Amino acid sequence: MEIFFLIIPALVVFFIALIPTLKFQWPLSWDIYYHAHMAHLYLEQGFTYFDALTYAPFGRPIFYPPLFQYILAFWGVLFNQDFLTVARVSQPFFAFFVLLSFTYVTYKIYNICVAFFAGFLTMSTSLIHRFVLPIPENLALIIFPITIYLYYRSIKDDNYRYALFSGILAGIIFLVHSLSILILVMVITVFTVSIFILKRKINLKHFWIFLISTLLVGSIWWLPLLLKYGFVFISPPNQVAGLGGYLLMLGVPSVILMPIGGYLILKRREIKDLLVLTWFLSILFLANIYLLGIDVLSERILTFAVFPLAIIAGLGLDYVRTHFNRKLFYSLAALILVAVIFTGAYYMSYTKPLVNPSEIDVANWFKANGDSQGVVVSSNYKLDPVIVAVARQPVATGGYDNGRLNSLDIGKYINGNFAKSDVISDKVGYIVLDVGMETPPYFTLVYQNERYMVFRLEVEV
Repeated sequence: MEIFFLIIPALVVFFIALIPTLKFQWPLSWDIYYHAHMAHLYLEQGFTYFDALTYAPFGRPIFYPPLFQYILAFWGVLFNQDFLTVARVSQPFFAFFVLLSFTYVTYKIYNICVAFFAGFLTMSTSLIHRFVLPIPENLALIIFPITIYLYYRSIKDDNYRYALFSGILAGIIFLVHSLSILILVMVITVFTVSIFILKRKINLKHFWIFLISTLLVGSIWWLPLLLKYGFVFISPPNQVAGLGGYLLMLGVPSVILMPIGGYLILKRREIKDLLVLTWFLSILFLANIYLLGIDVLSERILTFAVFPLAIIAGLGLDYVRTHFNRKLFYSLAALILVAVIFTGAYYMSYTKPLVNPSEIDVANWFKANGDSQGVVVSSNYKLDPVIVAVARQPVATGGYDNGRLNSLDIGKYINGNFAKSDVISDKVGYIVLDVGMETPPYFTLVYQNERYMVFRLEVEV
């Protein structure tokens, strides 16, 4: 019966995730096109640290950890399907396992009631669409709570094996998604320091075993890369959410129930309570470091805060169950369940692919007509990963920025302020512009759809 209750939230989100999956024939994510390109690259070249097709003609070292892309390539080959089709089909399964992993860990830390309600409360977040995206972040989110739980068990039971297993899983996350491992290590470090300060009894060997095993597993990919190319990091553009955005992203029902659960946590201050509290507060702090002048992707970071907040809210609802009239509890619980399910379905019904049909058309044109050599310069950066993933045509950008050492001056090609010598040295073969923009010199229009015009180099240079 407990297993049944654990699976229910995951099953509900699975069926909710079918709404956009069946509605659209392309994956919902824009990032997946970069990962599909990388899956192709690994199949074509095997194990490599350099990508010559993005940020062409220079290319760039690959600073995105490869495990997700290898898994994507494996599934594509196994089922003899295009990687984008595999990604699309996987969307509801990502949502299912993200919720199942979270509810299982909540159950192991607290009880089935807290886990059941926490699982449903995560559906009230406006970020629910992110659980469906076929991207490395969600693979990391599946492993993330299990890793935290194993470290918690290592502290609670004074067992080094749990710390080792936690570190191994964290190392796998290190090979999947860089932001996730940063958040995970931060959470576990803050949790460890909190126990040391408040409980005055902790064996720090657990932390060092966790950290060293994490680094050892992660070094399989990262150490050779860093030794060869050094560290190349480009800060992402700042994305800040206002107060209203925070409420929607964290989930209004969870925020409302948080004071009750928070009171219980502060009153008891057990190790498991400190875990959940530091998990939530440390991520909330990281999401707001833009106040210190540091660029940060608040939305992506707050995705990780949804889960501990749902646990705190679930604790609040469980408190109502054990301390108030049962009729009141059942009425409140039914109201919340109906509200969060409809909220999740509402958000998901408005979720759509970030790549539009016109951009797919352009990529398909290059697949049928491109020469696989000339660099494509686009007025819209969103086009580049789509073109390189679908057509294997070199592009001037390519999506994920890290690892970029050199790049073309795209502006001069878009504005037409370039010479023949620029085209020769930059190896530009195609320019893609928005409809209505002026025809660039030395290039001829060869394709046009509702939004874009494709120009090919026709003049002998």
